[in-house]
Amino acid sequence: MTKKSYGRKDRDRRGIPRKDNVASITINEEKRRITFTTNDMLTKQIQRDGPLVAKSFDRLTKRQMAECSKVCGRVQGALVRHLPRMDDDDFEATAARLLFSASNALVASIEVARHGYPRQYGPLARVMIETLATVVVLAIKKGALAEFHAGTLSSTKCVTWSKEALPPLGQYWGMLSNTFVHIGKDHADFEGPVAYKQNDMALQFVMTSVRGNVWLLDVVTDLVYSDSGNGRYWRRNGPEAWFEPTPDVQLWTEEFVRNKEPG
Repeated sequence: MTKKSYGRKDRDRRGIPRKDNVASITINEEKRRITFTTNDMLTKQIQRDGPLVAKSFDRLTKRQMAECSKVCGRVQGALVRHLPRMDDDDFEATAARLLFSASNALVASIEVARHGYPRQYGPLARVMIETLATVVVLAIKKGALAEFHAGTLSSTKCVTWSKEALPPLGQYWGMLSNTFVHIGKDHADFEGPVAYKQNDMALQFVMTSVRGNVWLLDVVTDLVYSDSGNGRYWRRNGPEAWFEPTPDVQLWTEEFVRNKEPG
C-alpha cells in the first residue's frame, strides 16, 4: 500500500475531504467540531444519494405504482387520437394537449417525491390540478376555449368555476396551496432527502395524493372523450353531462382512492 493510499484512508476515516474539494470550513470551538462543505455536494446528492432514496420509494410503492400506471395507460389511450393534431385549436385537440401536460406534471411530482422531496411534491401536484380544472372549464363554460387561446382565461378562476362539475378539484387545490405553495412555518423545518421506511407518514401522504391525482386525471379525461352515455364516470344528454359512475366503477374508485398503505 502506497503512502498516498494511507493518507487517503486516514482522511476517509476522519471525514476530511481532499484539499482541492473543500468549499468551506466552519469551526465550532464550543462543540469542538469542524464542518466541511465540498465542491461536489450537489453532484453527490443527485448522482449518489438520489438513486438510493428512489430505490426505497420503488420498493415500498411497487404495487401501488403498478395500479396507477394501468389507469395512466387508459388515459393516454384516449389522448393519442388527438395529440397528433398539434395545430388544431378545437376543444378536443386543445384538451388533449392540456391533459398531456397534466400527465407530465403528475410524473414530475412523483419523481420529486421519489427522490426524497415530499414537501416539494406539493407545488407540482397543484400545477396538475390547476391544469385539470382548466380542462373542465373548457368543457362547461361557454366561450372559455376562445378566451384560453386569446390568453385571457384565468387558470386560478378556472379552479373556482370547475367546482360546479367536480367539487374535489377546488378543495384539493386549496389544500395544496395552503400547505405547500404559500410559504409558512413548516417550510422552515430542517428537512433533507432520506430513504423512505415502512409506515413513513410523508410517503403515505404522497401515495394517497398520487392515487387521487391519477383518479382525477382519469375522471377529467373521461369527461372530455367519453361517447354519449358510455363514459366510466359521466352520463350525458346531448351537451349536458353529470357525474354518475356505474356501480362497478364506483366500487373500483373507492378501493383505488382509499388504498393508503405504501408497499
